[in-house]
Amino acid sequence: MNKCLYKHNWLSVHETKRGFIYAQRRTINSTATLLYAKKGKQTMFLLRYQPLPALIENSRKARFSKLYPCCVTGSIEKNESPLQNAIKEVFEETNYVIKKSDIKMMNRNVASTQMNEMVYVFIADITKARFVKKRTGDGTIFESLSKNKWISEKQMINILKENKTIYLSSLACAYYLYKMFNKNNI
Repeated sequence: MNKCLYKHNWLSVHETKRGFIYAQRRTINSTATLLYAKKGKQTMFLLRYQPLPALIENSRKARFSKLYPCCVTGSIEKNESPLQNAIKEVFEETNYVIKKSDIKMMNRNVASTQMNEMVYVFIADITKARFVKKRTGDGTIFESLSKNKWISEKQMINILKENKTIYLSSLACAYYLYKMFNKNNI
């Protein structure tokens, strides 16, 4: 029987008898939204730095000490479209209010060959989006420890190139979707 290391309404983390640690969402499919904004001639990206459940360390105190760069993510609830989820999660995790018109492109990917999860990847231009100071969140430890940070495109490329210990698949997919959108809209 697998050992439950952490459980919340939206996510649980388990360890198998052989020491493999994995996260299980309440629902199967999810969204990953990469946010960007034009600041003068430069494009800046808003990344979400959050704990990675699959890399939980041994001591309880150190479990969530390392944060990894990613998109804004969320599990798609029953009777919720991927677009509705992306808009909701962006507000919950960043306090930006986005509209359908802010979404510039979407793609759908299989999370891995080991799962049946579909990840709906969005890119959203939040240059003109409204920022609300009220923090919402979903109450998980993951969200309470997470941080948002604006980075340049050069920093984004370095993150994707230098990260050799873990493959940031949703972030990479979202960034390449952004590049494809900009190539087609020059």
